[in-house]
Amino acid sequence: MKVPETPGSSNSIQITAPQLDILLSSLLYQGTSNDCGPFAAATIINALLGLNVEASILARDMDKPIWRGIFPKVRRIPRWATFPWGIVDVLNQYGLSASWQLMGKTQDILNHLHDGTIYLPILANWKPLWAHIMILVAFDSQQGWGFANTQYPNKQIFWLPNYTFESQWRNTIRMIVRVDHR
Repeated sequence: MKVPETPGSSNSIQITAPQLDILLSSLLYQGTSNDCGPFAAATIINALLGLNVEASILARDMDKPIWRGIFPKVRRIPRWATFPWGIVDVLNQYGLSASWQLMGKTQDILNHLHDGTIYLPILANWKPLWAHIMILVAFDSQQGWGFANTQYPNKQIFWLPNYTFESQWRNTIRMIVRVDHR
């Protein structure tokens, strides 16, 4: 499936994640914190497993390194940045099959978003410096990429135009967390 290059093309494509409604209804608001990673992880855990994980408590737990074998795993820089392997570690702890990678491919997302795979691309900007992770829930060739975004208190799809998404995702070397939930 190819993404149309021109908005308004007669070959309009719309893809939604099967978990769209449950992810949006479970969406947690991070407020003014830098806890998008823990809040996105808690949203997924609560939505898929029917739990009530408190995201702010999860964030403080993730601030501390955790031992995995003989080495500690640093999952976040406390109260600031969450590493993709930190999100994967938490999701795996709850029994979800998660992984992360660099050099993610747009085509892979388009091919699997509809089948229950959940994607969390990490987006960033250099000036001013910031990074953010959101739960991808939809793609529309005219509106762009739709997310469950913990930055906003509403439980609606947050849309990013394709150009903005691709540019900000490229800034993280196309880093993405994938949750296989089918």
